[in-house]
Amino acid sequence: MIIGDLCKEYDVLVSKQQAPAYGYDNVNVPYGLVIDDGGTLVSVRPLGDFSGKKPKNIIPVPARVTRSSGIAANFLCDTVAYMLGYDAKGKPERAAKSFKACGELHRLVLHDVEGPAAAAVRAFFVRDAQWETARRLMGEESWEAALSMNFILQYTDGAHTDFVGDADGVKEAWSVYYDREDGGDGSETVETVTSLVSGREVIPAKIHPKIKGVAGAQSSGASLVSFNAPAFCSYGAEQNENAPMSKREAYEYTTALNVLLLDRDRVQRIGDDTVVSWARCGDAGYPDLFGHWQGDPTGRSVSGELDESAVKAATRALSQGRPYDYNGIRLNPDEEFHVLALTPNAARLSVRYYLTDTFGTFARNIERHYRDTEILRPGYDTTVFLPTWRLLNQTIRQQSRNAKVSAEMAGAVMKAILNGTAYPVTLINAVERRINAERDVSPDKAAIIKAYYLRKTTNEQFKEVLRMDINTESDYLPYVLGRLFSVYEQIQLAAIPGVKTTIKDRYFTGAAATPARIFPILGRLEASHMRKAWEYEGRKRNLAALRDELAEKVGDRYPVRLSLEEQGAFQLGYYFENQRRFSRKNKNQSDDGQGADHD
Repeated sequence: MIIGDLCKEYDVLVSKQQAPAYGYDNVNVPYGLVIDDGGTLVSVRPLGDFSGKKPKNIIPVPARVTRSSGIAANFLCDTVAYMLGYDAKGKPERAAKSFKACGELHRLVLHDVEGPAAAAVRAFFVRDAQWETARRLMGEESWEAALSMNFILQYTDGAHTDFVGDADGVKEAWSVYYDREDGGDGSETVETVTSLVSGREVIPAKIHPKIKGVAGAQSSGASLVSFNAPAFCSYGAEQNENAPMSKREAYEYTTALNVLLLDRDRVQRIGDDTVVSWARCGDAGYPDLFGHWQGDPTGRSVSGELDESAVKAATRALSQGRPYDYNGIRLNPDEEFHVLALTPNAARLSVRYYLTDTFGTFARNIERHYRDTEILRPGYDTTVFLPTWRLLNQTIRQQSRNAKVSAEMAGAVMKAILNGTAYPVTLINAVERRINAERDVSPDKAAIIKAYYLRKTTNEQFKEVLRMDINTESDYLPYVLGRLFSVYEQIQLAAIPGVKTTIKDRYFTGAAATPARIFPILGRLEASHMRKAWEYEGRKRNLAALRDELAEKVGDRYPVRLSLEEQGAFQLGYYFENQRRFSRKNKNQSDDGQGADHD
């Protein structure tokens, strides 16, 4: 269960001091409002790092409330409207109400807390809003830059200045307040239900904290669990009582997910999905390697400067059940590993998929994907393995700025890779559309065709040609026809050097779909090309011999129509024969000292 696993991950993150304790959130707070015993603002202290475009000071503060359109104050830390009553949005009445609401919250939480810090806070909110004092203390330029930032309350006794939340009694008062259920004062009886997470009797939380960091979702955050209309509710339950869990459980799963999403080096974007992963033990090496498996379309290092061969070595060892020292961390193939893909849906988040297995199982499935997509490539192509983002990009027009990978297909491809199952038919359909439009088979597209049918076809003849390199012994007719088309094209290129429009541009799609209609035309063109005078007779003889060899395998059996699977075999035959031509030129300048012509 996703929620339960995230709650367990929260405990791990807290133990590693990577997540705040229950009732607190890690928030960027660049400024401290320093008040004295009388609640007077005496200084505004810059906090943290101000070297970048925006100041940064991530610290744990009392948990944030979920805001929509109403006024809701936070304890000890908030914006200028709540902490200082300043109108930064052209709504002075709203700013005044926000400051008033903030004062009421602090009086409610601290009403019976003794000590100078608590008394200073109560006095601060009794006074008129002190935004003019803050602006004077900061200076006009700094004040304007800080209007969208958070401010935290600090207390000074003249000798020391500290965060109010660390003062005696304040932390305990906040814990008591935060643990209350739905703002009740404890006098009423609240019905309990069985938690879907722990199975214990709990008072269900009606609203859960927001999830931030999912690409395409609202910047203010979106809900993973949300029931905001009567049609979604049942049995008289309101809001998130329909998926009952305690306030603490809701806090734990949302905090864990927000912390994981905040680590951008370990979050991948696959199509429209945001993919986050974690190991049960909490070690960063596992999601690091998982990120390298997916690659990065921006060329940015996922985490660490490791080359593809190192990633492949780690993957092979783990897939074989052997531990591996990776980037200073010993990875265990038996470690429990989780992969969660989230996609935005208005103000909510949808789960595209959630997979849990041992890390070794994921490595084994990834390594199988590597093998399936491995293919002979041109000399200039140094690809060790095909990254997921590049694989998906073969389904769209590369020159279009608006073309987008299908989100549903991307999710299905990822599930197939990670589960070691058949790739979705939507993948091969999309690749075939691009091949028909481009009238060419790129190395990446050939790799996809090979991988797809390795897992899908039951045709034994076809399986024999689903290899890394050409199978010159195969008599599988669609495959041989693809090779023959490549030879016909080579003959044209050699006979008419510099030709701009080849038979590939005019006939490739038709030849792959309806050979009986196109190949007689190609035969007549080939005969015309062979009658021309060639500069290199050795090249002519070699191509004629190869043509005759392939034509003998074909005979007069041109099929009327090829199925989608047979078209894939045709395209692989064409691709491999082309690669054999280029590799011959690279190895030696044969055929009267000349290799094949370049496209």
